[in-house]
Amino acid sequence: MKKIFAAALCVILLVCSLTAFAACDKPGTLYGELDMSLREGTLYGLYWYGDDIDDCVVSKENLDVRYYDPEKPTLIYSHGWKTESEDKEIFKTLADTYSATNGASGRVDYVAELKALGYNVAFWDWYEYAHTLGKLQNEIWTVKSLDEAGREGTNYYNAIEALDGRTIAGEFVRSVCAVMKHATNKEVIFVGHSFGGQVVTAAAYTLYKLADAGYINENIIPDRISLADPYIPGTVLSGKMDLIGEQTGVETAMMDANAFEYLNSKGAVIDLNGAMVGMTYEMYKGTIKDADTVALIDGKIKENTVYVIQKGLTNAYGTVGKIHVISRDYILTSIIEGKKGNMENCVPNSSMTSAQLKAFVGREFNLVCEGFNISGATMEEIIVD
Repeated sequence: MKKIFAAALCVILLVCSLTAFAACDKPGTLYGELDMSLREGTLYGLYWYGDDIDDCVVSKENLDVRYYDPEKPTLIYSHGWKTESEDKEIFKTLADTYSATNGASGRVDYVAELKALGYNVAFWDWYEYAHTLGKLQNEIWTVKSLDEAGREGTNYYNAIEALDGRTIAGEFVRSVCAVMKHATNKEVIFVGHSFGGQVVTAAAYTLYKLADAGYINENIIPDRISLADPYIPGTVLSGKMDLIGEQTGVETAMMDANAFEYLNSKGAVIDLNGAMVGMTYEMYKGTIKDADTVALIDGKIKENTVYVIQKGLTNAYGTVGKIHVISRDYILTSIIEGKKGNMENCVPNSSMTSAQLKAFVGREFNLVCEGFNISGATMEEIIVD
C-alpha cells in the first residue's frame, strides 16, 4: 500500500512540476502585467505622417489609415543628440548637409519619397530631452529615479521627471505596439542617427524580447535596423530596462554589442554606417581601458552587423563636424534611391531587404563614392586577416 501511495505521490508531484513549468513558459507571463499605456501631452512621442511632412499625428490606437496602414511596410526614424540652440529636426535633408555638399545632396523630402514608395513613415521626436550628451544613454536604456537624476532643473533631471519610471526606448516601444498591433506587413525598418542609434537598438531589443515571450504581434518587430553614424560611448549603464526589467550594469558599447548579437540571432539585420572619427562606433575604444573588453565588444559588433566605413564621404567632407549629419542624409537618401533601383553598383547598401543583406553580416566594407554621389557609389570589402 505504501508503494502504491508513494508512486501516486510521485505522479502527482511530476504533474504539478510540469504544470508549473508550463505556466512559467506560457507566453505573456515572463514579464508579468505590463503597463503599455500611452501618456498624453508629453514633449516626446512617435509621430506618423499623412499626406505630407506638415501632416502628422502622435501615436494612438486605431490611427486613420492615412497615417498607418497595417498592410504597408513601415519605416521609423529617430534623431539623436541636440543642443538646446538647435531647432527641432525635420524629416528631410538637413541644411548643414545641403550647404556642406554644395547642394549635391538635394533637398529631399523623406516623407514624400517614402510615402510614394508605399511606406508608412514615423518620426521619433525626443528633442526636449536630448540635450545632455553625457547622460542620454541612461534615459534611453535604463529606468532612473529623481534621486539618481542629479541637480533639479537640468535637462537630464527634467527628462527623468517626465519619463516618471519609464525610458525613451520603452516609450518608443509602447507607441509602436499601440499603433502597429494589427500589422500584417512584416517589413519594418528602424533608422537611427547618432544617439538615435541607441534609441532604435534598445527599442528593437525590447520588442524582440516581448515577441519571444508572446506579448506582441511579431509583425511589428523590425527586420532591418539601419544605423547612421551611431554614437556608442564607453560609459557604464546601471539599472533596469523598461518593460522587460533586465539589469544593464555594463558599458553602453557592451550593451549595444550584446543587443546586436541577440538581434542577429533572431534574424534582424543591422547595417552600421560610420563617418565621424571619435564620435561614433570607434569612440568606446578610447574610453574602455581593458583591452580584452574592447576586443570582445569590437568582435561582437563587427560579427553581428554589416559594418560600413563611409570612406567616400569622409574623403570629400572630412572626419569631424558636418560629416555627422551628412552621414544621416546619405543613409536616408540611399534607402530611397536604392529602392528606386539607383544603387545597383553599390552592394551591400541600406535599401536592401533583410534577406538580401543577411549574406553580408559579419563583413566589413568601405563605402567608395565621389562626394554625395548615390548612383556612382560602390562598396570595397575590407579583408581582415
